[in-house]
Amino acid sequence: MTDNILPLRTGPIDRPLGHAPLTNMSLLLSTLMDCRESENASARMGLYYGASGYGKTVAAGFAAARTGAIYVQAQRIWTQKTVLEAIAEELGIPNLERSGPRIFRQVVDQLNLAPVDIIIDEMDYLADKGLVEFIRDIHDATRIAILMIGEEALPAKLKRWERFDNRILVATPAQPATAEDALRLRDHYCHRIRIADDLAELFRLRCRGITRRIVNNLQAAQRAAAVEGATEIDAAWWGDRPIATGDVAVRRRDGI
Repeated sequence: MTDNILPLRTGPIDRPLGHAPLTNMSLLLSTLMDCRESENASARMGLYYGASGYGKTVAAGFAAARTGAIYVQAQRIWTQKTVLEAIAEELGIPNLERSGPRIFRQVVDQLNLAPVDIIIDEMDYLADKGLVEFIRDIHDATRIAILMIGEEALPAKLKRWERFDNRILVATPAQPATAEDALRLRDHYCHRIRIADDLAELFRLRCRGITRRIVNNLQAAQRAAAVEGATEIDAAWWGDRPIATGDVAVRRRDGI
């Protein structure tokens, strides 16, 4: 697998490499490589799905930079033509045709001329609008690997299209941050204050492994320590200070 990984690309897509190397980065990269190296040319599509905040988008940028894959992040208002235009732009296709079918042909021709894998983020938006079959058409016409990223319900959503679902080689669930991930996040984001392992683990457990919230709490702890003049902090120092878990407090009718 290592022999197939390209040198790092330059440009904006490299920015995710500035993040701490986490478990989900390895999982997503492995899923993409499984699709690329599949001996079954008729099934080289994959899914990577999970809860918001697990770092899927960062992992996608990391995988794109490592492999040379192109990365497209879908938006709610996109149409089939918009997706094709975005893919064409990432492929560097000049002088795009005006109609969707003609752009599709340009994309397929370019991918057959210079094959490159495609990562499509926020795939739920496309599935919700029924914009999936043309992705299968790209896959079938080129035999490239296509990795689609979305929320927990994405695999179930795609079951609506049997021929599309049959092309999916592997579906990998993103994982909550591990204890090791929490320490990597601490080491990456917190340089001014020494935060003990037990406090990083406390944040991980209370935030249920959601990477974004762990980072927010680590940074909040670093700021609090700086304000109070502490250079080393742990779970005992943190005490009963609040932890931002994302849970919304519910106020009772009596105001309590």
